[in-house]
Parts: sequence; structure tokens; C-alpha cells
Amino acid sequence: MYLKFKDFMRTFLSALLALLSLVVTAGGLPSAWIDGNLVQESGFVALAAPLADDADFQAALSDSLVKEVTGNTGLPEQLDSFVEPLIRDAAGAVMGSPGYSTAWTETLRLSHAFTFARAPEPAESAPAVLTLDIGPVVRLVAESLGGGLGLDIPLPSDTTIDIGSIERGGVLSGVAEAVQAWKLYLAGAGILALLALVIARRRGTTLALLGLGVAGIGVVGLLARIWVPGTAARAPGSGTSAIADVFVTGLAERAGADLAASSMPVVVGGVLALIIGVVGQLAFGRRRRAQPTAQP
Repeated sequence: MYLKFKDFMRTFLSALLALLSLVVTAGGLPSAWIDGNLVQESGFVALAAPLADDADFQAALSDSLVKEVTGNTGLPEQLDSFVEPLIRDAAGAVMGSPGYSTAWTETLRLSHAFTFARAPEPAESAPAVLTLDIGPVVRLVAESLGGGLGLDIPLPSDTTIDIGSIERGGVLSGVAEAVQAWKLYLAGAGILALLALVIARRRGTTLALLGLGVAGIGVVGLLARIWVPGTAARAPGSGTSAIADVFVTGLAERAGADLAASSMPVVVGGVLALIIGVVGQLAFGRRRRAQPTAQP
């Protein structure tokens, strides 16, 4: 009776540790991706930089630039209809110039810093999930237009575009701080998995189940190519402006694709652990059955 209870407790504790390991892994892997690709400036810039060459985004950005610069030319309103085509041409020329890539990179850096530097206060309205500062590109267009017209085009006082919104309480800052501990999460998951294997009565089976769980987590990541863009489209505050919508759509598609690609090694690792566990359990079971029974 005691031996049966002992075996039950070993199985129960092993299963509990394995389950906790998978839960922590399910939190640690997305945290690692979010920290590397969104919280860290270099990762965010690398993820969003290719959007500068997207035709839809360039069209939305051009419209936004025309609006920003037209209102700051200092010319009479009667001349707006004359100046607007010139500004649009200047914007198009800028987007094909070597300086556009540098200006867009600087835009992303400023946007990243501005977004994560904002500390929401209860008296303020809901902060943006992301604040896009197109100042460097606006400056490039203004300089190009001013050089062509022989005028000094003043820059707008505010070149930021708020994208989405979040609730009060510093949610964005809290998430940014939480995901940076992803190394601890994954280390803890590894320790829990190791303890589960040490305690388990059937280590091959436990390893196979851990592998199956990890592969399942990876499959969810593979589906990010579908659910990340869909979630972004339903996020609070979407639809605020054309450039915001195009930027969010493009960034979400790239994020989903990158997350899916990052999940493939997780799936492969989980499947390998599953195979090793099944093979190990079968081999151990055969060896145990092949052992001669002790004679009385």
C-alpha cells in the first residue's frame, strides 16, 4: 500500500512540475520575442524598417506629409492648391532619395523612445500604444521643398501620430519590464522540467509529454502569422488615421511572420524530445521485460 502511494505521489509531482514547466515556457518564449523585437530599440527598428518600402505605406505617409507641410509653409491659403502638388512631388522625390532610409530609421528610433518614455498619469487621457514621430521625414520633405522654392519652410510643432490606446495604470511600462526577465522564465522552466524528469517513474513518457507540450506551444507560435494581424486590427483605438492603420497592419504582418519563423525551432525541438522520449520508454520497457524473473 505504501509503495503504491509513493508511486502515485511521484507521478503526481512529476506531472505537476512538467505542467508548471510548460506554463512558464509558454510565457518565457513570447517574452523573449517581445523583448528582442519590440522593447529593444534595435529589434523594433529592424522589424519596422522594411515598411518604408511598402507602396501602401508610402502613399499614406505621403498624404500625411502633404498635410503636415502644407499647414506650415507660411503662404496664404489661396496658394495651397498651387503648393500642394509641389509638396506631393517633393515627398515622392524624397522617398526615392538615399536620405529617406536614414530619415525613416531615425523616425523609428524617435517613435520607440517616445512610446516607452511616456509614463501615463491618471489625469491624462489614455496613452497611445505606439506614438509614431515622422519628424525626420517631414524635415527632409521641408528641406527639399524649401530648396526648390527658395523658401525656408518651418517645421510643424507636433509631428507625432498616436496609434491605438491602452488603459490607465502603466500597462505598457509594466509589460516592458516583465518581458525583460525572459531568461529567468526559461531558466526556471528548464529547472522544473529537469525536476519532473528526475522524480518521474517513467522518464521516457515524461520527456515525451514535455516534448509534446513544447511542440504545441510552437504550433501556436506558427499560427501567429494569422492571429497577430487579426488581433491588431481589433485593438482599441484602431482606425484613428490612414497612416496609423497602414503602419499597424504592416507591422502586425511582419511581427506575425517573424514570430512564426521563430517558433519553428521550438516545434522541431519539441518533436525531437517527443521522439527521444517515446524511443527511450519503449527501449527501457523492453529491457525491463527481458530481465529474468528472480527465482524463489
